Amino acid sequence: MIKKITFSIAIFVLLAGTFNSCLDYDELRENPNAPTMVPPSLLFTNVTPTTSSAFSDTYEYPQYHIRSNSDGNPISYRFGSRGFRYGTLRNVLKMEEEADRVGAPVYKIMAKFFKAYNFVDMCRSMGDVPLREALLAAENTRPKYDTQKTVYIQCLDWLEEANLELGEFISNNPVYVLEGDAYFNGDLTKWQKVINAYAIRVMLTLSKKANDTDLNIKGRLATMLDNPQTYPLMTSLNDNMQLAHQDEDGYRGYYNPNNATAKVDIILANTFVDMLKDYEDPRLKAVADPTPSAMEANSNEDEVRNDFNSYNGGDPSASTADNVLVRSSGGISNPNEDKYWNFVGQPTVLIGYFEQELNIAEAAHRGWVSANAQDHYNNGVKASMEFFGVEEDEADAYLASKAPYTTGDAGLTRIHEQMYIAFFENSGWESFFLNRRTGVPAYKFSGENLVDKLPLRWAYPQSENDNNYDNYRAALISQFGAEVDDRDQIIWELKD
Repeated sequence: MIKKITFSIAIFVLLAGTFNSCLDYDELRENPNAPTMVPPSLLFTNVTPTTSSAFSDTYEYPQYHIRSNSDGNPISYRFGSRGFRYGTLRNVLKMEEEADRVGAPVYKIMAKFFKAYNFVDMCRSMGDVPLREALLAAENTRPKYDTQKTVYIQCLDWLEEANLELGEFISNNPVYVLEGDAYFNGDLTKWQKVINAYAIRVMLTLSKKANDTDLNIKGRLATMLDNPQTYPLMTSLNDNMQLAHQDEDGYRGYYNPNNATAKVDIILANTFVDMLKDYEDPRLKAVADPTPSAMEANSNEDEVRNDFNSYNGGDPSASTADNVLVRSSGGISNPNEDKYWNFVGQPTVLIGYFEQELNIAEAAHRGWVSANAQDHYNNGVKASMEFFGVEEDEADAYLASKAPYTTGDAGLTRIHEQMYIAFFENSGWESFFLNRRTGVPAYKFSGENLVDKLPLRWAYPQSENDNNYDNYRAALISQFGAEVDDRDQIIWELKD
C-alpha cells in the first residue's frame, strides 16, 4: 500500500480535575514537550485516505490476480470482523478544532468529505453503525447505532455541503493553496471534483434504493449533472485522485524489484483474463504477458502478443498446487513485465475519472437522469484504455466493434463489466463492492476458498460486544432479526 506522508502527531488532552484544598495550585504547569496544538495541515495529511497499490492482497478478492506460491493458500473469503474508523475520525474532529483556532475554514470544509468517506466505508462494510452518538468520548462511551439509511443521508448531506462551501471558498480565494495535500499540491478545484465524483459513487452504491424518497438519489444526481458550474466533475485522467510510485521509502508499490518474491508469486486470474479475451480487449496486451509456452511456440513475439489465445490466467477456485503445476508448465500469464516490474508501475488510484463516467453511464442507462449514457460509457472506457496505455485508435475500434454501448439488461451488464475491467489493480475495494451489488463478474468459488458464495459483509469489531453490548445486540436484532453477526447477513443497502 502506498503510504501517504505521515507525521507522528502527539495530541494530548489536558484533564481538568478537582483537587483537595491541600493541593492549592494557582494553575497547572504545561509540559512544553507535549504539544496540545498542531497545524491543521498536518492533521489533513494524516487523515487523507489512501488505497492499495497494484498486485497487493486487496486485488486478490476481485480475482484480478492470485498467488502461486506452493507454500501459500488460495483466496479465502471467510471474512471476519472489521474495525471502526474512530481513530481517524477523532483526528478529523481535531483538524476542525485547529482550523477554528488558526482561522483556516477550508479544513473544516474538507472535514465534511473525510467524515462522509469514513462513515460510508464503515456502513457499507458492516451495516448500521453509530454516528450521531459516536465520537463523544467520555460524554457517551456506549453510542447507539444509526441505521444505514440515516448514515447515508447524513453523508450525502455532508458531501453536498462540502461541495457548495468549497465552491464559495474557491470563488473568494482563487489562489489559495491547501497545505498538507499529497494528491493535488493544494489545488482546491481538484478536490471539489473529487468530492462530487465520490458523491456519485455513493449514489450508485445505493442503486437498490433509488426510489427511496428520503434519500432522493435521482433528484440529487440530476441536480449535480444539470448544474456543472456548481457541481464541477472530473474531465480527464488528470483529475484522478491518485499517487505515483517511485523508488523512495513510502512511495514504492508492492510489485517492484525490491520485492523479488512478488514476481515469483503473482499470476493473473482467469476471471479477469477470460473476460478480456472474450472481448478481444487490447488492455489485456497492455497489462499481461503471454504465457511462456505461447512465447516458446512462436519466435515472432509481435504475433504472439497480438493473439488473445496466447494469454491464460490461473484459476482462483483451484488449489494452489494445481495452479503451481499449470504455471510450471508455462501455461499462465504474468503481469506485463515492462509495464509493472519497475518502481513506477501504475499509479495508485483512489477515485478516478473512468469510474465517474461509467457511474454516470449506469445512472443514465437506468433512466435516473437525462444524460447521454453512450457518451459517458465511451468516456469511461476510453479513459480506462488511456490509463493502461492503449492507443486512442485501438480504443475507438474497440468501442465501434468489440464492446459498443448497447441498451437493455445486456447493456447494463456491459457497463458493469467495463467498470470491472477499469478497476484492474486500482481503486481499492471498489471492484469487490461492485460485484456484491451487481454480481458482475461471476466469481469462481470452491471449497478451496472456504465459501461457496460471496460474503455480504464483515462482522462488527469484538470491542462492540465487549464494551457496547446492549446497543450492539440491539443493532443486530434490528437489522437481521437475531443476534447473529456474520458475513452472510443481508444489510439494508443490498435489499431490493
